[in-house]
Amino acid sequence: MSHSSFFSIVPSRIVQRLHGLIIFVLLAGVSACSDDTTAKTSERPLSGSGSLYAVMYEVFTADDSDSYLSVFDSLDIEEIDTKNAREFGGGRAFLQVYNDWIFVGEPATPIVRRFSYDRSGKLTEEGEISFANYGLMDGGIDDWGVNFISPTKAYFLAYEDGTTIIWNPTEMTIEGEIPAPAEYVREGFTTSSTTAAVRGNRLFRSIFWESTETTERSQDQLLLVYDTEKDEFIESAPETRCPGLSNRSFEAEDGTWYFSNWIWPVADTLLYGAPKHCVLRIQPDSDRFDPEWSFTYADVADGREGAMFTYLADGKGLASIFHDENIEHDETTDPWDYAGSPNWELWNVDIEARTGSPVSGVPLNTGAFTPVQVDERAFVMIPDEGWENTQLYEVDGDEATPKVSIPGWSYMLRKLR
Repeated sequence: MSHSSFFSIVPSRIVQRLHGLIIFVLLAGVSACSDDTTAKTSERPLSGSGSLYAVMYEVFTADDSDSYLSVFDSLDIEEIDTKNAREFGGGRAFLQVYNDWIFVGEPATPIVRRFSYDRSGKLTEEGEISFANYGLMDGGIDDWGVNFISPTKAYFLAYEDGTTIIWNPTEMTIEGEIPAPAEYVREGFTTSSTTAAVRGNRLFRSIFWESTETTERSQDQLLLVYDTEKDEFIESAPETRCPGLSNRSFEAEDGTWYFSNWIWPVADTLLYGAPKHCVLRIQPDSDRFDPEWSFTYADVADGREGAMFTYLADGKGLASIFHDENIEHDETTDPWDYAGSPNWELWNVDIEARTGSPVSGVPLNTGAFTPVQVDERAFVMIPDEGWENTQLYEVDGDEATPKVSIPGWSYMLRKLR
């Protein structure tokens, strides 16, 4: 099965997010936990004092996958204890934490369940909500799908048609919807997007269009603007710079929001001559991308392409930089294989000084990393080449140190307290 045909049979919303599922067809016999029984784990009972974390991880088999939710109390252990994990079978489950609640989106039904938790990490199910009336296939409440506006209002984007579903996290009821703008759907293409950015009474989401059959992507995109008080779409603004924005969006200390691309579009540039990739921003006093500012990876990485800009603090952040000098290509090269090859390196970037440098301690990888900021500590989650485990690294300056190893593929880790 080709990568493009594989993408055509999975939900389009899953394609656009950071799933990296082309690796799925290459996996076989992935186990849910390590055979090394001597490693230090979170096996000890949780004390009920100190910190508490939740992680959702997906473990692949030859034909399918299952998801597991683990609650643990330290990031300074070697691996997750899986004995008390809660299983959600049938694919990728989704995790959110808000207002002292844990929300789990089921992998095979459009149901979201809400749990409370005590100081020892014990979960108590409190209710559920179904989005079946919107034709959804799963409860996909990852960062691309959901935004919590208040304890009584959240948004859930139905990616297929662009409807924003308004629901109440306290009552677990659907309250209404915001129709999609007419330009959301482009015939013959799947709509892809960044995560939404919420500031004051505004929500921003950048979208573009791509074909999972041909790997064609639009070189234009739209910034969608919504009013979260009136629950309505306001307007869209066209943009042609920095194509393929689909990564998480990040807010700086002053309220500036940054938007960047995911790893796949770099193949367009390196194989087909598309424009170089870059980062855009929305300044605190504006509802538009700053027309005078962009940050291009190639300018700070010796001409190399990059992706996944992640803002940390003080004008500095992280990015994945692609070492195209390590891999040859010709007219027969598969763009999914090319962009998903283990030739990515984690870099520090300074968007004010316009500089960049590699982070030591993290091997070359397949490019997909998930940032996790806990208090003053910065971490990244990076899957191994076979996607059998996800390694959490703590980043301190130009060095990264391995922390807890998570079974399977994970991009959902949250601090509970």
